[in-house]
Amino acid sequence: MVETRRSDATRSQLRDAIVAHDYGRIVRLVRRAQGLTQQELGVRAGYSAATISRLETGRQSLDDVTTLRILARVLGIPASWLGLSPLPADEDIPKERSVRPLFTIPPVSVESHLAGEDDAVERRRFLAGLTGLTGAALLAGTQEAADAATMARRIESLLTSGTGGVPVSVAELRAALGTARIAFDACRYDGLSAMLPGITAAARVTAAQRSGRERDQANAQLADAYMLASELAVKLNQDGMAWVAADRALATANLSGDPLAIAGASRAVAIAMRRQGRHEGAVAALTRTALGLGVEGGTPQPQVLQVYAALLCTAAYSCAQNGQRAQSLDLIGEAERAAGRLSESTPKGRLPTPSNVAVYRIGIHTTLGEPGVALDHARKVDPHLLPTPERHARWCVDTARAWEQFGRRDRAVTALLAAERAAPQEIRRPSVSALISGMRYGAGPVPAELHALARRNGLA
Repeated sequence: MVETRRSDATRSQLRDAIVAHDYGRIVRLVRRAQGLTQQELGVRAGYSAATISRLETGRQSLDDVTTLRILARVLGIPASWLGLSPLPADEDIPKERSVRPLFTIPPVSVESHLAGEDDAVERRRFLAGLTGLTGAALLAGTQEAADAATMARRIESLLTSGTGGVPVSVAELRAALGTARIAFDACRYDGLSAMLPGITAAARVTAAQRSGRERDQANAQLADAYMLASELAVKLNQDGMAWVAADRALATANLSGDPLAIAGASRAVAIAMRRQGRHEGAVAALTRTALGLGVEGGTPQPQVLQVYAALLCTAAYSCAQNGQRAQSLDLIGEAERAAGRLSESTPKGRLPTPSNVAVYRIGIHTTLGEPGVALDHARKVDPHLLPTPERHARWCVDTARAWEQFGRRDRAVTALLAAERAAPQEIRRPSVSALISGMRYGAGPVPAELHALARRNGLA
């Protein structure tokens, strides 16, 4: 009887909210009726729990058509409840009409291990399988978003803790790192920071207790964990920790004897060097490692070509930052030729395909003070061929920098809004926050959408 009264009350409240067009309240009532937490709804919809909270309480305006479509779909409610017209069954979430074709947003998707008929149950099952690797830190990290300081402390603990961890099989390590890569590619940096300390500790213990080929394989996985830690530190502008993690990745990769692991770790070290102003040393290390892969003769494997192109892309960007235009363009041209030998369907993740390499062109020409050329390259990128939300957001942010340099702040804001929809946590990175703040307080008119973007991301 009590449950019946509760159900009737919910239906009455829902009816009132629909009549009042109170979309945030509708979302909250339906979510609670389905037994979902804000975190669980956020995972399904591609937003953080904090964003869901702001939308439900009205602290963030819920008037974006794309967001409304996503919420209606994941909650399984009629679009009309949120003030939208129905879509044909075979039509996906529409592109924002105010967004020019240059910034089309791909359909929002949830990582494969979180998708399915019951996302919450599947996630718990997956996390339970990793408990031995990540412990309470991972489980806690999935419940609430972490700020930059918390994520930095997690990386620090990964680098300073020399004990702990449970030995596991190489296959378990590989699976755990696969999940960590998915988190990075989806720009879920808070979740990644929670996973990495436990995974790294387990990989260290496993490598120490194994012998022969298993030890080499465990060391390759440990090097991958350190590389991810370095990449995350770069995202957080923690350059010192990025260099330490990259150096450990390279030392461990050398122990593994895996040439691709060594090349990847060498690239991580070079990125850390570049960010400390050591451009020439970074370029020398990158080109030397690329030449060592021996792609000139025969038919190299696709993954070898991808690593080769990635090394050259990073070298080209380093040259651009050092004002070496001719060398930069030569290197990115060689990277394009290498990527041209690959298919767009090549398994890619963060490794280059032709579309990934094209994104580097935007940053290179913007750094060289050639925003018009950068924008020409931005227009040539097919966003549907960018493999991950992280790459898509990188394309949008780099294009925003080019538009700002070109003097079109309105177009830069449009690009940043597209990046926010593709990967909200990418917008909160320190370097992107600095771009937004600079645009708000720079000379010239400031679009209202820019102030709203800043407020949503805690910059106001």
